[in-house]
Amino acid sequence: MKEFRKKLSSHEIETGILSWSAEEDSQLRAVIPPTLVFDVICEGQEFANLSVEWEKRNLFIGEPLSIAAADSELVLTGSREKGAQVNCQIFAPQEKMVIRKCLSHQEHNGRYLKWFAREDELYNRLFSSRESFVIEIAGKRVKGRIPDFERRKLMIGELLRGFAPGDDLWIHWHHAKEESVLIIEREDVVGRVQPDGSTPLRALVTRLLSRPLGEFNEGEVKGLIVLLEENKKLWERIVNFQEENRRLKEQVNMLESLFEQFTSNSFFNSKKEFEVWVADHAALFEKGMRVIHRNYTVNISGGRKRRIDLLCQDRKGVLVAIQILFSPEPAQITEALELISHLRANIEAFGRELTAGQFKSSDIRAMIVANYEKTDLVEQCLQKQIKLCLVKSGCLIDVLE
Repeated sequence: MKEFRKKLSSHEIETGILSWSAEEDSQLRAVIPPTLVFDVICEGQEFANLSVEWEKRNLFIGEPLSIAAADSELVLTGSREKGAQVNCQIFAPQEKMVIRKCLSHQEHNGRYLKWFAREDELYNRLFSSRESFVIEIAGKRVKGRIPDFERRKLMIGELLRGFAPGDDLWIHWHHAKEESVLIIEREDVVGRVQPDGSTPLRALVTRLLSRPLGEFNEGEVKGLIVLLEENKKLWERIVNFQEENRRLKEQVNMLESLFEQFTSNSFFNSKKEFEVWVADHAALFEKGMRVIHRNYTVNISGGRKRRIDLLCQDRKGVLVAIQILFSPEPAQITEALELISHLRANIEAFGRELTAGQFKSSDIRAMIVANYEKTDLVEQCLQKQIKLCLVKSGCLIDVLE
């Protein structure tokens, strides 16, 4: 689909009138339908019966332009078919961009934010010139990672648990000289008027009471009494619905708690059972995963020995070191991370050792498979870019990477 792009001037924002040069005529004609009037859709709002003054090179759009931030970019897309609509998008400069989204249960549990394909350009613009940054939530900061644009995912980490599923979030940059700070905060709803069942009635009563008493007739008084009675019934229904909703939420929370307790470790009775199951089902954690060694011993600094639980190859032939943690304790987590750091730092020597000097290896990936989710384990894996697979009941697998 053809598109027309233009950086808005202060005059265009002030007047709400889009203008262009003679050299841009052909670009705009490829977007505007060949009709006298057409409709423009901007941010889901329809602006009907607009027309172009080709001689003056003006197009009055109105409100969408007049409320735009300075230096915003306008994008028009459309086709030359008669009756076609023109889509209008206005992108604020990166420093002034604010993205609003609702946090889902999946995002909350996975500690990431995700977007849809239609929002690709929005997030590409938000991170277009940010190679390193920190994320700030409720005054706490953590080092940020460049989003995975292929999966449309921005990893946040444990700080995201400060919000609750269903929260409306604001995402924007903080103007700082020393570092780039991405602020994620809950939308402020203070002062927002929440309509209830009595809102229409209050408006009606206000209108009636604004009239002189002498103008009331018997029919209006009877009608008001009927409305008051109906409103009472409606309000009782709302209160009952709210109470029922509260009870349902309590039941859902209880079921989730029971499910978590049931699935935590009920399938595996011992570490050995868990290790055997993981080795037999390596392909579940990643397609094409092939086990080449089990319990491979590695010498690390100080003459100490560590064991690689599963040494594998992925479908591209890259080595993958998998450490299996059963009900992990802090010491086990530390040992696993220490081994992974050693392998990454000494990958060439490890590759020669593995192939008896015949081949070299330039890269190794790391994966930790655990049967229990622990906050420090999740944080460490996210920070060190280690793929973490959480196995529950031998059939439910959560992947964090």
